[in-house]
Order: sequence, then structure tokens, then C-alpha cells
Amino acid sequence: MRSIRRREAADTLVIKSGPGGESLRLVGASAAAIQRAKETDNEAERDRHLAEGLALACESQLAAAYTYLQRAVALIAVFLPIVVVLGHYVSGGRELLGSISAYYYTHMGNVFVGSLCALAVFFLSYNYRPVRSFELDRKLSRLACVLAVGVAVFPTASVGEAAAGAAAVVSALHRTFAVALFVLLGVFAHFIFTQTSSSAPMTPEKKKRNRLYRICGKVIFGSLAAGLAAAILKPPSSWHVLLGVETVCVWAFGISWLVKGGFLGILADKAPTAVPSPPTLDAARRW
Repeated sequence: MRSIRRREAADTLVIKSGPGGESLRLVGASAAAIQRAKETDNEAERDRHLAEGLALACESQLAAAYTYLQRAVALIAVFLPIVVVLGHYVSGGRELLGSISAYYYTHMGNVFVGSLCALAVFFLSYNYRPVRSFELDRKLSRLACVLAVGVAVFPTASVGEAAAGAAAVVSALHRTFAVALFVLLGVFAHFIFTQTSSSAPMTPEKKKRNRLYRICGKVIFGSLAAGLAAAILKPPSSWHVLLGVETVCVWAFGISWLVKGGFLGILADKAPTAVPSPPTLDAARRW
């Protein structure tokens, strides 16, 4: 009876696959394990392969959920600069402010803070249940969550460099959290997303994705360097250098996470063509 229940669970879990290369890989491994269970006459081996297949199928669904989280994070990042700038203009503000953070003091302040809090929640959601292939992502996402909250709760000073006392401290904390968050996002793109399982060959699509991830990471690090240079050289405020640096950073971050999440199938791995189909319940009863 226990074997039949496992086979029935396998039918419902393995058939469906979510988005993202990791989910597809786990689905393929799950189907292969169930196929091995089908081909063996040893009851103990059969149960072991079925248990392995079901475990992999569950991990594939969690991997798919993480992929959806990556898409949500990316879309928030891509649209944040556009929404705050256009929203400020529509609400009557005709001037372009010096940074995305400066919109905290406009009608778009709630959008700015809400977006950062949403990012923090999505980063924290990586920790719902562990998936082995996402372990490092989960650890870094905890740090990203803390940094995003820090950027939100410690706003930049409304008077810029003229800030003094507590306002100057809060503004300094804001800059520290923001820079650390951007550095971490660059690490995600350049170093974490480019990792590949040593047990699986790198697909042509994965090679292309890695090139894109490294470009996005380099863009983030290069933009931060440009921001540091601007802080030293102090170009005219009319150039809006900081706003440009922040926008480029969040767009590079957003693009890398959209591709990582398989958004619109951009550079996504092709579904395996020779993955064995899981057995039906009727066939399982005949084993």
C-alpha cells in the first residue's frame, strides 16, 4: 500500500514542471529516478528510486517558486526609477531630482519605501524552505533583505550635504546600506548566477546567460565606481550623476534577475527531449 501511494504521488508531482533551468533539471532527474524504479524488479530498489523521484519533484516545485520570486524582484527593480520619476512629474514636480532616494521626500516616497520593503520580503522568502542548489542564494538573500530594509528606514538627508547632526548620521547610514546592497547585487549577478553544477554539462543557453550575468555585474561595479568618482570630483548637480548611477545599477540588477527567472523564456534552456515519462497509476499497480 505504501508503494502504491508513492507511485500515486509521483504521478501528481513529477508531470508538472515550473519555469527556470533548475526546475527543468530537477524535473528531468525526478523522471529519470522514477523510470529507474519502473525498470527494477527489486522492491527495495523500487521504493528507493520512487522516494528519490518524489523528493526531486518537490524540489523542482520549490525551485520554480524561487524563479517566480526572482521575476518579481526584477520587475520591481526595473520599474522603480521609471515609476518614481514619472509619478513625481504627474503629481506636479517638474524638476528631476538628484537620486532615486531623493524621491522619498515627494509624493512618491511611499512607493520608494514600499518597493524596498517588497524587495526585502522577496529576498527573505528565499528562506521559506531550503533547496540544496539555492543554499548560497538563501544566505546572501538574508543579507540583501537586511540591507534593503536599511535603505528604506534610513532615508537620505533632505538637504543633501548640508545635513548635520542626526540627519547626517541617518544619511550616512542610508548611503552605506545602499552601496552595500548594490555591491551584493553585483555579486549575485557576476559570481552567484554564473555558477554551474559540476555534474551537468553547461548548455549553450547557460553560456550566453553567464556572459549576460557578468556584463550586468560589471555594469553594477562600474557604475558604483563612477558614483565614487562623482562624489570626489563633484560635477554640477544639473548632470544628475547619482540618479543615473542608481538607475543603471537597478536596471542591470533587474535584467540579470529577469533572465535568471526565465522571464519570457529569454536565454532559457530548452526542455529536455528525451526525458522518460513517469508511469501511470495503473502501470504502477501492475509492478
